[in-house]
Amino acid sequence: HFCSSIIVVLINNQLVKYGGDMAVGAYGVVNRLNMVFAMLVMGLNQGMQPIAGFNYGAKLYSRVRKTLNITILSATSVMIVAFLVGEFAPYYLVRIFTDDAELIKNSIIGMRITVAMFPIVGFQMVSSNFFQSIGRSTLAVFLSASRQLLILVPLLVILPRIYGALGVWCAMPISDAMAAILSLE
Repeated sequence: HFCSSIIVVLINNQLVKYGGDMAVGAYGVVNRLNMVFAMLVMGLNQGMQPIAGFNYGAKLYSRVRKTLNITILSATSVMIVAFLVGEFAPYYLVRIFTDDAELIKNSIIGMRITVAMFPIVGFQMVSSNFFQSIGRSTLAVFLSASRQLLILVPLLVILPRIYGALGVWCAMPISDAMAAILSLE
């Protein structure tokens, strides 16, 4: 959670600098909406961990694989729904938070960009938690931290200098994609 706090501060600072108060407000809305779906995947991960850990310890590897596959499928399904809603119906979600036309417009733009890689985010989130479940905590920490610290922070510093507020928004799905690729290895 420490990493997440650093990221939120950096994103807010970059959005103030390159997009103003309205961009920060839009990020607040988008972040809250995206967290609803991320929390669902976190819940799936918490359900997977004891099952995978127990079966791994008992050397019942077919059960471990089955548990992992079910969790990846479930997490991917959740994040595909998030992607579809974020791309095709963001207005209705954003309206829960505000009726300000400019904030709605900015939030919709941010939502559509940030959910771009959500179909593969579920896989990445499950992968890092899975390695923790089977006692490979170093790899789990690396995969988890890579998305936020190793990839996202540099992107949040570099991209806004080139693309302004759009660079801040785009840094998030680019980081998601790169972290998912790392999880495949």
